[in-house]
Parts: sequence; structure tokens; C-alpha cells
Amino acid sequence: MRKKLTNFGKAMILPLCVYLLFTVLTKGAFGSPKSMLAIVRTSIVPILLGMALSFGMTMGMWNFASGAIIYAAAIFSANIANALHLGIPGVAIISILIAVVLNSLMGWAYNVFRVPCMVLSLGFAMIYEALPNLLTRDFTGKIKMADAYLADMPWCVIIVLIMFLIFYIIYNHTTLGTNISAIGANISIANSAGVNIDSVKFFSFLISGIFLGITAVVFLSVNVSVIAVTGFASCSMIFDSMMGIFIAAVLAKYVNYCVAVVLGIFTIRMLGTAMVAMGMSSQMRGVMTGVFLLIVLVYSANAGLLDGLKKQKAIAQSVNCELKKEQNIL
Repeated sequence: MRKKLTNFGKAMILPLCVYLLFTVLTKGAFGSPKSMLAIVRTSIVPILLGMALSFGMTMGMWNFASGAIIYAAAIFSANIANALHLGIPGVAIISILIAVVLNSLMGWAYNVFRVPCMVLSLGFAMIYEALPNLLTRDFTGKIKMADAYLADMPWCVIIVLIMFLIFYIIYNHTTLGTNISAIGANISIANSAGVNIDSVKFFSFLISGIFLGITAVVFLSVNVSVIAVTGFASCSMIFDSMMGIFIAAVLAKYVNYCVAVVLGIFTIRMLGTAMVAMGMSSQMRGVMTGVFLLIVLVYSANAGLLDGLKKQKAIAQSVNCELKKEQNIL
């Protein structure tokens, strides 16, 4: 228990440093309870999206079509639910079904055509972005303000907690989660151990589709009206989640990976809000976010070297002590 608490404290150092640094730099403009609550609310969609992306990214698969699937699911589910008078429950069910179908279709294509996931997902992103423009009258999905309650407290937090529990159980207590981790660690060894690589990857797309469908519902509730985009504009919504997952790979040395994903994405959102509070331009925010991510990754890559040097120093000191003892005896 002491070790777990110590490791959790180490994992919290990064978000706490970001919080304290920018609270001082902004002279209290950032870091108030009100601003932190706003960050929690704006982190809901990136955290849900991050959980969806984690299944594939653990295995080295980057799904750039995720944003396009969210847009398509939100727009189509809103239009269908409004036409059939199904309300938000109907929007949720239809959104999940659409996201699962679209993401599973890409998973099937990935296994059949053997195209790298990054390249394949960019192609599917173009297709999925075009669907609302081709199949809807005004390229828009709308809900009533009264139906946007899933974006309010405490509903948005409840949704995240439920989806996190599902994410945690799948990743840590199912065969699928174990196989995903095995493939991510070493695909050759996993294949030699009898893991069906194609099946695991396909089901990871299917499970991710469920999370993307839920994300689409919350995204629609936050915006009330979602307009179709083109030209890979949907890809911009996934970058905070991806950067948070990169940070999670570092924090996972100290806490469970699922917890690390949430901490990593929240840290990125906190960093972005802090830079806005400082009055930085969008270009400068992009540069600073990149520098921050680079520092974290460089530290992660070299943390093992520092530990190795400390161990070598400790061994050298121990050997020197033994030599001195032998010399004194002689």
C-alpha cells in the first residue's frame, strides 16, 4: 500500500507542477475552483475519446478517422432521433450503433487490405466526413437545449465514470485487454503464444466504436448543433487525446494505465486552459504544448539511464567500501 501511494504521488507530480506553475505565472487568474471545474467539464469529451483511442494506440494503431466518426454519428443520430421523436435515449442508441458500424468497417478493411492504420484511417476520415454532407439536407445535427442535459453536471461526470469503469474492466480484467497489452508489448511474441492478432485488432475497433458513440452523444450535447466538416478538420479534435495518451505512457510506470490516460488528458487540457489565461496566441500555445510534450517524452526515454547511473554509482561505492575493509585487514 505504501508503494502504491508513493507511485500515485509520483504520477501526480506532473499535473501538480503544471497547476502550481501557471497559478503563479497568471497571479491566480488560473487555478481557482471555478476555473478547475470548467477544465473538468471541457475534459469530458477528450477523456472519452482518449479511452476509445487507447485500445488501438496500445497496439501502435493511430485512428485519425475517430473525429470524423464522432461528427457522423452525432449528425445522423440527431436527425434520425428527431424524425422519429426518440429523444436523447434514441440519440444515444443510434449514435453507438452508427459509430460501431463505421469503426468496425474500418477494422475489417484494416485486416483485409493490410494497409497501415494511419494511412487507412486518413482515407476513411475523408469518406466519413463526406457522408453527412451527402446524406443530410442541411449538413447539421441539432437537438433542443432541453435535451442537452448530458453536458451538464452531474450527468457528464457520471457518463465518464461509467465509461471509465468499463474501460478499466476491459483493459485489466478481460482476455481482450490482456491480448491488446501483449500485442502492444511485442507482437511477435504474442503471435507465437497463439494470440489471434487479426481478431484482437478487429474487436478493438468494435469496442472503440462504442466509446466513440458515447463521445458523439456528449459532443452533441455540449454543442447542441454539430455542423459537418471537410478537409480533415475533424482530426483536430483528437490531438489533445493523443497527446494525453503519450503522457499516459510515462505515467503508467507509476499508476494503472487507465488512470494514467485520464491524468494525461486532464494535464493537457489544464495546460491549454492555463496558456489561454496567460493570453498566448493559438500559434504560441501549439509551440508550448509541443515543447511540454517533448520534455515529458525525453524524460521518459532517459529515466532508465538515470536509474542505471545511480545503480552503478551505488555498486561502485559498495565495491570501494569492501576494498577498504580488505586493505585494513591486511
